[in-house]
Amino acid sequence: MQTLAIGKKKRIYAVAFSPSGESLAAVCGDLFVRTWDLATGTVRHSAPTVETSSGFDLVYLDENRLVFSGTDLRIWDTAADQWHTISRGSPWGRRLKVSPGGEYLAEVDQTRSTDWTAGGGLVLRTTTDWELLPPVPDGSHTTGGVAFSRDGQLIATGHMASVGQRVRTIGMFGAGAMEYTTNDYDYLVRVRTMPNGVVVRTITGWQQAVAHLAFSPDGRYLAGTAGPRLRIWDLEANREVALHKRGTKHFQGLSFTADGRFLATVSNDETVRIWDARTWAEHTTFTWQIGRLLNIAFAPDGLRAAAGSDKGQIVIWDAE
Repeated sequence: MQTLAIGKKKRIYAVAFSPSGESLAAVCGDLFVRTWDLATGTVRHSAPTVETSSGFDLVYLDENRLVFSGTDLRIWDTAADQWHTISRGSPWGRRLKVSPGGEYLAEVDQTRSTDWTAGGGLVLRTTTDWELLPPVPDGSHTTGGVAFSRDGQLIATGHMASVGQRVRTIGMFGAGAMEYTTNDYDYLVRVRTMPNGVVVRTITGWQQAVAHLAFSPDGRYLAGTAGPRLRIWDLEANREVALHKRGTKHFQGLSFTADGRFLATVSNDETVRIWDARTWAEHTTFTWQIGRLLNIAFAPDGLRAAAGSDKGQIVIWDAE
């Protein structure tokens, strides 16, 4: 086990392994973006960023380039220590994914009401010139979940859709009850072909916003989290094969191992839970005692995993 720390008890917003697995990048709560040399545990590169209420994310484009979302969408060439702006502005809770072949960048925001727009929904760009692809059908009102299949042929995104209104009642002290109406939503996942964005599967009934998604390496299963629920969908059979609810703690991240045998999740506590991808039962747990875990990632070779906490620490461990 290896532990990296930033020296302040500030949250780690996002972690990502480089394609070689030799470096780890993180967006840190002290408003620095860092990369570490995992062989020595020392910081290779660091750069200040600007605070934003919209959140942060980052993904590796290649060994020396990171795409970073903060106040703007930018690319950081760590070898040259240069930043380049891709687009201005910061949609609420923007999340990023690069396609497995590196050709496309997917962006989604985190809408929580269809009465207002957090951003552009699902946005796709080419990574050669950062030009936007044509808008995809039904791409609006994303909820944060986004994932590419390993072969890059599919992309899955979480969405919310208004299905009318619901009458609610609230008790008023000394004045009886008061009725009011609120919007009623369905939360769903759309699976699309790449790069045209045509919807080939819609999975409904998630009950809450789908914040995290991951395809199994063989492309058969799609795992997603919605609040405290973990749901597994068999894409070949088009049916749910597992549903787990862990109290009131919301899942904060999930990732499959490279061989597809296990799924790892973190749930805003100090424990990583490993699920057996054959039975979808809980296989084992790791409690690292570095604070509440907020994100998780596996190295491309599948040999190591990393999780960032709310206390400025990142734990890295052997996955086998």
